[in-house]
Amino acid sequence: MSLVFAPQSFSEKRIVVTGASSGLGKGTASLLASLGASLVLIGRDEDKLTEVLTSLPGKLHSYEAVDLSEDGSADEAIKSIAAQHGPIDGLFHSAGSSLVSPIRMTKQRQIDDLFGAAVFGGLGIARALARKGAMQDGGSIVFMTSVSALRGRKGMVAYSAAKAATSGLVRALAIELSERRIRVNGIAAGAVATEMHDNFVKSVHQDMVKNYESLHPLGFGLPDDVANAVAFLLSDASRWITGVDLSVDGGYAAK
Repeated sequence: MSLVFAPQSFSEKRIVVTGASSGLGKGTASLLASLGASLVLIGRDEDKLTEVLTSLPGKLHSYEAVDLSEDGSADEAIKSIAAQHGPIDGLFHSAGSSLVSPIRMTKQRQIDDLFGAAVFGGLGIARALARKGAMQDGGSIVFMTSVSALRGRKGMVAYSAAKAATSGLVRALAIELSERRIRVNGIAAGAVATEMHDNFVKSVHQDMVKNYESLHPLGFGLPDDVANAVAFLLSDASRWITGVDLSVDGGYAAK
């Protein structure tokens, strides 16, 4: 990754990254650590979290192995982090899952999984950070949403519903926390080449993959593309931006 941000531009900032054991969370954690941030990584797999932790530059990082699928567990996790480390400066909520399935074949357990960490966990995080002492005034929160909240496609009904719920959370929470100048934004991402994306590509016919890629005028994205956008929204450069879903989608939403 070639850095586009000033070295040490996140020094003296403590950032929490959920879903940090893989994919976009892992990629963003790597970028933020290279910019001098002190990170608290959250994920379900302790072995993977340890692996990510040891790969990061800097020594002031830690992790919490937590299942964020319920709002109560997410609330407690953030409360514990604030008690240990003091108020945080920023948070990137990347935890969540994906699903491509016709709604007639979608099971309750799949819906529960989609809404678990992404929506219920997001609500728990929101509740925790709204309390005094959990986040610095002037801080920034970034949630992963998706272009699927903006554009309809077959097989994406449940996933789109979960991402639309997160987008609604972003807008309302931005207003609720504005008195403290805490910014709340989302990243409306298109298809990004992560492990989850690769598994999808391997599971379908190549004609479907080509058609899907053609919906992105700039092609599929890379984790760095999302990580750079998250870093911008967590940085002081975005001090007058709140309540929006920033499209990072290779032009998907423009078609």
